[in-house]
Amino acid sequence: MDFTINKLEEIWTADDKKLGVVNAVYHRLEGVNPELGYYTNYLHVQNFEYGDDYYIPTDFLEGRDEKTGFLVVQKTFQQILENTWTRMPEFILHGNGRIEKLAAA
Repeated sequence: MDFTINKLEEIWTADDKKLGVVNAVYHRLEGVNPELGYYTNYLHVQNFEYGDDYYIPTDFLEGRDEKTGFLVVQKTFQQILENTWTRMPEFILHGNGRIEKLAAA
């Protein structure tokens, strides 16, 4: 990523659905293997409307929408659900990663 991500920034899906707001970034320290779905960095996204949390690999972060300035994921909402990105990755669950707390804009 070549841009800064701030805490509580809105993040949207490729099909224009508000996923939530960014809370933190988690970094996997070992066992990275994208072919198996084990990515290096994950955005922790909170959705207050539905009460869900999402863990979106930063590999799929498209960037910012030029008009709104919101972060955009390259996947649709359905693809996010199919990839089970509502589940906390095991490395986070077991404390095998590093959390990066983000500053508010």
